[in-house]
Formats: sequence, C-alpha cells, structure tokens
Amino acid sequence: MKVVGLGKAGCNIAKSFSKFSQYETFGIDTQEDADITIRKKKDHEDYDANFPSLKKKLKFTGEDTFVVIAGAGQISGGSLRLLEQLNKNDLTVIYIEGDTSIMSEIQKKQEKIVSNVLQEYARSGIIELVIMISNSALERSIGDMSIIGYYDTLNHAIVNTIHMINVFKHTEPVIGNFISPAQISRIATVGVVDIESDDEREHKEKWFYPLTSVRDVVYYYGISEEDLKNDGTLFRKINNFVKSRVEEDINVSYGVFKTSYEQRYCYCIKYSSMVQSYKEMLDDQDIS
Repeated sequence: MKVVGLGKAGCNIAKSFSKFSQYETFGIDTQEDADITIRKKKDHEDYDANFPSLKKKLKFTGEDTFVVIAGAGQISGGSLRLLEQLNKNDLTVIYIEGDTSIMSEIQKKQEKIVSNVLQEYARSGIIELVIMISNSALERSIGDMSIIGYYDTLNHAIVNTIHMINVFKHTEPVIGNFISPAQISRIATVGVVDIESDDEREHKEKWFYPLTSVRDVVYYYGISEEDLKNDGTLFRKINNFVKSRVEEDINVSYGVFKTSYEQRYCYCIKYSSMVQSYKEMLDDQDIS
C-alpha cells in the first residue's frame, strides 16, 4: 500500500507509516529533506494554480493509497492537483485538522476550504473515503503529553490506529457481524475504546474527530489467543457493549480478531454521509 504525505505534517505522518512493512511512503514538501521537494509558492492559491507535475516520481497506478493532508498549511492549496495526479489509484485521504482556536483568519479560511472540498470529493466518489482527524480531539483522547515529542505522540496514535483497522479489514475475524457501511457514507473518523475495566459499562470510546450525522459504527477487537480460549465472559462483555451502542438509524457491528499481544485492544471507525461543517465542529468541541 502507498502513503503520500503533503506538507510537513503529512510527511511526518507518512514517515511514521514506514515502520510497518505493508507501506511504501512518499513525502512531498518544500523542505530539502522531503522525499519529493517542490518549489515554495507565495500563497495557498498559488499552490493550487501552479502545483508541479509529480507523475514521474509517483509512477504507481491501481494501488490502495493513503494521502495525508493538513488543511491549515499553505501547501494544502495543492491538494486537489495532487489528487488529480493520483486519480488512477484507490484513494483514501487522511485529513488532519489543527487547533482552530489558535489559527489566523487566513489559516481558518484555508482549513475550511480544503476540508469541505475534500469531503465533497468523497461524497461524489472521486475519492473512496476521507478520514477526519482533529488534533484537539486526539489530544483530549490521549491526555497529558510532554512538549518534546508532542507531535510524535499524536502521529503515533493516528498511524497505529489506522494501521490496525487496515490490518483487521483484511483479516478473517474469529467471530463478528460486520455490516458494510452505506455507499454514500464516505466521511469517517477513527478512535479507540478503553476496555481495561472488567465492567463493559465502563468502556469508553475516544474518537479522534467529533463526527456528526453518523450512519455506521464498527468495532475491531484484538484479543490474545489465550483469552479467546479461556475467558468465558469475553463474548458476553463484547456483545453487551456493542448492543449498548445501538441507536435508531445507526448500524453497529464488530469483529473479534486473534492477536499475538497480551493486552486487549479495541479500535473503532464511524461513518457519515454528511459534510462536517466548520461550525458544527466548533459547537461539538465547546460541548465536550
């Protein structure tokens, strides 16, 4: 699978995927240490109007491809031109939304434009899926972090979660009741569930973006072979938790997978067919 990162944040996240053998990564930025260095443009609009052709360096076609984009940076103006050059691949955009409370008005405008356009591209089927990540929501889900290594911690959480969901999607579960998301549900976010407590009522979801108008939710449980063989309460606990998340007009499904890890994990993804507006995101952050 290919991972293409645009801009500094995109490059760093793409590079984080390279620790897994399943991915070949490419970073595009104006800095000389990028895999593919492009000339710096004067502003957001200039990147859109004059983004260079990279087809000689991104020669692959017919590949499942993650494209990582952070909307606040000026280079994100070249997002659509990059996607056009990759359009012979099956594209999933990982969209990183920065902390809007400390952005300039220009950055907020750029963020809104890029976010909305990419979501509309997903809705129209030009790209397969856009996975929305909010740094603010991600920070709340992780808790306290040191200043040194702050972004490394965020990137680690993003990459590990998306990677494990990707692995489970291509693995046969031990047991499960997967329901395919509706074709129009192409806007998503991911998260984790804290399942350390023996009481499933205390299991807490930690989503990486405040997605609204949710239509489908899927839970991926990673459980050791020993626990799968010996824990007679496990199926009841998982079943009870999943049932507790069922709501009207929302499909909820799950799968249980055997892992080599001693610790239990639960990753999750939820889907919407609606563009997540800037105002809705701010309102949801205020409520939380």
